[in-house]
Amino acid sequence: MKFFDPKAFSSWNTVITFGIIVISNILVALFAGYYLDKWTFNNKLLLIIFVFLGIASGLYNGIKYLLKEVDRLERTERKRKEIHDSDNTDHSG
Repeated sequence: MKFFDPKAFSSWNTVITFGIIVISNILVALFAGYYLDKWTFNNKLLLIIFVFLGIASGLYNGIKYLLKEVDRLERTERKRKEIHDSDNTDHSG
């Protein structure tokens, strides 16, 4: 068992980044809803609306990030396979 496995580090990095994206969107919306609600109606309606918008925004941006990450990994794997296939065809002659 290796002490430092780059693939495991990459997967943990993806999970942590996803969590930061979701939580930061929720916190920004929470603070915006709190201060707008405090400044206007003061009945917690804007706070609740902004929290739901923050959750939706966080999940949307988090999933968008995950899809980009999957696309990046697939392109890297395809490129690696093309290099491996071209090396095998060059030496088989």
